[in-house]
Amino acid sequence: MRFKKHLLTAVIGLTLSFSTNASELETLINMLHENGMVTDEQYGRLMEELAENKASNEQQKAELDEKLAEATKPSAVEISTNGGLTLETRDGQFSTKIGGRLQVDAAAYGGSPDMGDGTDIRRARLYLAGTLYRDWGYKLEYEFDNSSITDAFISYDGFKNYQIMAGHFKDPFSLDYMISASNTMFMERALPTAFNAGRHVGVMGARNSKHWTLAAALMGDTASSTREADEDEGWGWSTRGTLAPINESGKLLHLGLGFNYRDLQPSNTVRFSQAPETNVSGVRIVDTDMLDNADTMLKSGLELATVVGPFTAQAEYIRTSVKRDNISDADFDGWYLQSSYSLTGESRPYKDGVFGGIKPNRQVGDGGIGAWEMAIRYSSLDLNDGAIEGGEADSMTLGLNWYPISMLRFSANYVHVLDVDGGTYDGQEADVFQVRSQWAF
Repeated sequence: MRFKKHLLTAVIGLTLSFSTNASELETLINMLHENGMVTDEQYGRLMEELAENKASNEQQKAELDEKLAEATKPSAVEISTNGGLTLETRDGQFSTKIGGRLQVDAAAYGGSPDMGDGTDIRRARLYLAGTLYRDWGYKLEYEFDNSSITDAFISYDGFKNYQIMAGHFKDPFSLDYMISASNTMFMERALPTAFNAGRHVGVMGARNSKHWTLAAALMGDTASSTREADEDEGWGWSTRGTLAPINESGKLLHLGLGFNYRDLQPSNTVRFSQAPETNVSGVRIVDTDMLDNADTMLKSGLELATVVGPFTAQAEYIRTSVKRDNISDADFDGWYLQSSYSLTGESRPYKDGVFGGIKPNRQVGDGGIGAWEMAIRYSSLDLNDGAIEGGEADSMTLGLNWYPISMLRFSANYVHVLDVDGGTYDGQEADVFQVRSQWAF
């Protein structure tokens, strides 16, 4: 009998060492004790060992569960490669996006004046943009083609539909200029872009809603401007308002009005010139040369645009008045009318008073042929006024754009300069055929 008890004790000891089912083991020990096969002393010792074993197993399980939870816990940061590289915290407090664009052009010229055929890196930009603590935004963009800073600003977006911005950015003026160069209908903007307001260091407040926008900015000089130590830099203000009484998907009516004012010190000079809607050749078919004794400059612009499904039309008129000391003032103007039609049915997106870029409904590689768009434009620019003969030019442009995927665009433009009246190239007409490959991410 004693042998059986010792044998049973040994078996139970081994079971305690290797078994993890404590409830079954406890039932077995109780049965043995009740049948007299285990003494009270043995019973007490076995129950103590069972309790210790159970506690050890529970601790091991808790440690294992903790390690498993840590290993399978989702990352606090989400990574996206849909149009650039974006890192964003899951709570939306912080985000960073790396993006940019590369535009490579080739052009051939005919007619007159003589312009050299060739190729050009039109734009090569890289930017870093994102949010800080949900309500703060930032962007830093660098242009490698001419080694300059394009955008460098911070913004506060904590108020619904309002934005406050400080840094180096575009003056709010002109629909054509406010549209990103990656999203314009044609490779180059229309002739009146000679009056674009450019980028300056300043502060801006904006109110954006679905049916109207309003922006006003107080601007200093450009980031690359230079002056003598005792000279004041130029300054200005700019404002732009838009109204979109119809603004639905595939349906839009846009009206806009803008003003841009500049004090032209310290140089008190200004110059307007324009190429025939091409950038490969450096020839400027209209050019006022440098206008001296220029005190201030005021630009005013009217905008009109509409979208009806795949059809888009856009027009602007811009007038520039230059006040000059001890000499007659100068007034110049320009306008354009352009339209496009998406052969594959896409509509141009619109937000905050500005058009975005076309995204193909069916991309190449997903069973589609991408998005195909045809466009036509007539533009005019008059830089003649009294004794100033900068020249007047009119041009007709035809364009074809192909968007195989959302980040790629291939364009072909034919530009015919109808006539140049006045200036260096008086009476001359030019023909331009140019193509572009674009990667914007």
